[in-house]
Amino acid sequence: MIRRLATHTLSIASTSRLTKKIQNPILSNGIGIFAEVQFKFVLVHCHFRLITTQVSATEENVIKSLVHFVSSANDETVSRKKLYSSYIEKLCESGNIADAVLVLKHLRDRNIHVDINSYNIVLATLCKDDQFDVFSEIFRTLLLSRLPPDSTSYDSVAKALCKASEPDLLKFIGEVAEITFNRDPTVINRIIFVAAESGQITKSTKIFEVMKNLNLKMDTVTFNTVLACLGRAGQVDKMLAEFSSMKDLGYIPDAITYNTLVNCLRRLGRLELCKLFAQEMLDKGFEMDLQTYTALIDVLGRAGHVRDAMRMFDELKKLHNPSIYVYRSLISNLKKAGKFDIALDLWEEMNSPNSKLIGPKDFKEKKKWKRNR
Repeated sequence: MIRRLATHTLSIASTSRLTKKIQNPILSNGIGIFAEVQFKFVLVHCHFRLITTQVSATEENVIKSLVHFVSSANDETVSRKKLYSSYIEKLCESGNIADAVLVLKHLRDRNIHVDINSYNIVLATLCKDDQFDVFSEIFRTLLLSRLPPDSTSYDSVAKALCKASEPDLLKFIGEVAEITFNRDPTVINRIIFVAAESGQITKSTKIFEVMKNLNLKMDTVTFNTVLACLGRAGQVDKMLAEFSSMKDLGYIPDAITYNTLVNCLRRLGRLELCKLFAQEMLDKGFEMDLQTYTALIDVLGRAGHVRDAMRMFDELKKLHNPSIYVYRSLISNLKKAGKFDIALDLWEEMNSPNSKLIGPKDFKEKKKWKRNR
């Protein structure tokens, strides 16, 4: 159906002269749809543009319902963005996800900018409904808008990827790469990260391989994320190979890179490699932080080198406030080594009212800050 909307800017007074004839209101799926509606003008932000579009009957009804919903709002303090978001949320809650997708695309096509919540509501619903093709289309639409995806957006991506086949994954990453080609690699970096965080290590590494095969822009964060994925999966040889590749390609490791290596190797009890990378970290001019010390003290203690662990713990206390984790690690390893008196002294020191320990809350806040960067 061809519809022409005339370009015009209307004052509030002139908008009341819009002519529309409404007959026989009916309800469909809880959404008001009006039969025999004749619009000479459709009010959107009080601005009209000359456009010619082909609209299906279903889409026309959905759009008419949207216009009616917005125009019927009695609270003038509520912005149009909030009204659009509220309408989209109602559609999703009532199971009309297809209509919600139509509304979102209709608004974007007319350069009407909604808030990130509108996208997130639709993305969250789509990933539950196992509609990956539509999900990827809406995520691409988000990337093309003025709005950057947020942590909620990426959480939905991780859930959607769980149900994506390998061809779907490759297509999705290729399309995202095409949109973000001239940007920094933050979007794909975050996709790799959230996939790994949700336990999809294979898909994370597959995305990284796609990045390399397509010669996509990467940075140190890309490699740090992949090194952490491989380390958690216990793929030490591949992790070390990617670290070498990182340096060969000219990407400069940072303190996070070395901490990632040391921590992953600590979990696997690779003491000598932990010491090697800690020394390389110092040689490169980076200082060991609380995370580095904690990892080294733990791996030394687990290897039975409790004296070296205690010596490093004393060094740590001169530079940083210890964490409750390093105390627990030392106490456990000292008990295993039969050093019960020293373990008891540390336990009393840890529980002293004068101790200023870094606790779980501090680590959670730090992790949350990093995710929202």
